[in-house]
Amino acid sequence: MESPQLDAFVRRLTSERRVLLLGGLAVIAHGHSRATKDADIWLEPMSSADEWAGVLAAAWADFPNLRLARLPHWTPLATRGEIAVAADETGMVRVIGLECPLDVFRKPNEIEIEDFETMWARSTLKDDGVYLLDAVDLLVSKEDTGRDRDLADKRFLEVKIHTDFGAKLAGASLEEARALFARYADHVVCERALANPDAAVRSLARGVLEELAAQGDWFSRDVLARLDSAPQQ
Repeated sequence: MESPQLDAFVRRLTSERRVLLLGGLAVIAHGHSRATKDADIWLEPMSSADEWAGVLAAAWADFPNLRLARLPHWTPLATRGEIAVAADETGMVRVIGLECPLDVFRKPNEIEIEDFETMWARSTLKDDGVYLLDAVDLLVSKEDTGRDRDLADKRFLEVKIHTDFGAKLAGASLEEARALFARYADHVVCERALANPDAAVRSLARGVLEELAAQGDWFSRDVLARLDSAPQQ
């Protein structure tokens, strides 16, 4: 993360528990060039908010210059119990006093606590011991926030997914294609899958396009129209 105090605090958490990188730093780690004023991590939710709060409080005890607060009014937190209540009610706690504010989530935006294990399995290890959410999971965390910077992040992630999924779908088996479409599907990745030499994969891609078109996606309708008007080989 290239911020000594922030790195030290996060490493303290990762020495005992699993941590996933979220937010702007995660988008930057995926290759997007943009600035960020804060950092976001997902500390594994554990069995209860109280247990989660205990882990965060223990790390905090090693950094006496830091403060913890709950949003939206930056209300100071002083005890494990207060940390647990904040985690239950807002899903996160803010750490103040590092190079930038650090939001530690128990339940990130648009993601359920139960999703941690699945997203952890899809994540990749960074040099600082933090695991990076994969692009699709990170995109999910950016849904419905209404913030301009998140819209820009979403556009970047969609382009990355189009490139990654498109390359995979062009040569995927039917089983692999089904698994990819189950995670992400739009007209761009469907069109890439239409280049697959396997007729079954091409048929699957067309079926997904038809489902998207039936849901009102004009881009998918345009792709289907081009397919139907193309000369038969």
